Amino acid sequence: MKSLLAVLCLVAMTACSEDPKAEATAFANRFASYVAQNQLDSIRAVYPDAAECDSFAVKFNPDSLTVEADAQPDTYKVSVGGGVDFVVVKDKDGKWSVTSSHGLVAFNADDLAFAKSVGQYKEGLTDVQLARRMGVKEFKDGLVSSFVKDLQSKVKTGRINRDIHFPEYMADEGIGAVTVTNGTGKTIDGSDYVIILFADGQHGSGSYRAKGNSIPANGSTNVRFTYAGNSYVNSAMLTFVIPDQQLFVKYFEAKGTEFDEYLKANDIDLDKVAEGQKTAGDETAPAKANPAEEDAAVEQFIRKFYTTYVLGDAEFAPVVKKYCSPKLLKKLKADYDFDDGGYAIWDFRSGQQDGNGKSEVKSVKRVRDGLVYEVEMLDMGHPHTALVSLVKTEAGDFLFDDVK
Repeated sequence: MKSLLAVLCLVAMTACSEDPKAEATAFANRFASYVAQNQLDSIRAVYPDAAECDSFAVKFNPDSLTVEADAQPDTYKVSVGGGVDFVVVKDKDGKWSVTSSHGLVAFNADDLAFAKSVGQYKEGLTDVQLARRMGVKEFKDGLVSSFVKDLQSKVKTGRINRDIHFPEYMADEGIGAVTVTNGTGKTIDGSDYVIILFADGQHGSGSYRAKGNSIPANGSTNVRFTYAGNSYVNSAMLTFVIPDQQLFVKYFEAKGTEFDEYLKANDIDLDKVAEGQKTAGDETAPAKANPAEEDAAVEQFIRKFYTTYVLGDAEFAPVVKKYCSPKLLKKLKADYDFDDGGYAIWDFRSGQQDGNGKSEVKSVKRVRDGLVYEVEMLDMGHPHTALVSLVKTEAGDFLFDDVK
């Protein structure tokens, strides 16, 4: 009996080895079971390119799995149903592996929706290609930062009217109004901003705070305020009171081309970057290949700059070439709003114009290949994260090359 069972097993194994499609099917079933259980180590052992993917999730029913031979030898396309498929290949040594897939990787629903809205997601991308595109963290950070700055430039205060009620003998409470304009195509909720008014009086200067009103798209509103009768309101400033991320989610409208524009503007080829990461010593090798000493030196450089010039009172213009590359110098010069030949040091800050809290650097950390770092800070009490890129000169010195 045992001899008969042994013979039958041998016959079955021989039949399977003589049928490449049966081999491919057996391997595909095994791989699909790894995916169904999100067994990352097992998945990456047979699907090396998936190292860039963090999570896998697909319901797997062996009966729904179909295997079809590809035009290439020893290559099969496997469908699991529901638009999910992957390609398996047998090498010259008889080893099976997965070379590409669609629909196996699990992405956060909000992240995927955002990726679709800005062009990170495109039909036909493999899972690895999509994960690589969605993994460009500095893209969204930069988009949020530039959007909020643009929003702040389009929603602003205008004329101040102090004559609604003029206090008798300059002793009673005065009532005024400030015009606020909205240059965007969306209504701005009054709960999202306040107006800070600055006044001078016989007892010194001070400030007042007024709640905002909703501002219609491409329209304006008058925000009324009260002030002490013995003071004179001379200027006003609009300040958003919800975090940048919330402003972005609430008011950003995607065109669908933002990601391609980002890649073009920064001369990034994701396929070249990925290929470079597989080659030891390549300039685009993973950040972990850089020595820890470099990160420590960069952090010291960034902290000194921020503490002394960005958040401190030291004059920036005399040392700007010591800290910034020619590329960044051009940007800072273009962003400067005055005629005295200065540079926009405020590009390194949050954009907030008022606050009573601390100004300090909380942390500095590398966030991607190359010298790209996140600088978390408090700017007059306002939390802010800046994304800075640096370059290294032939002499070994660091220079800021970009800031977002």
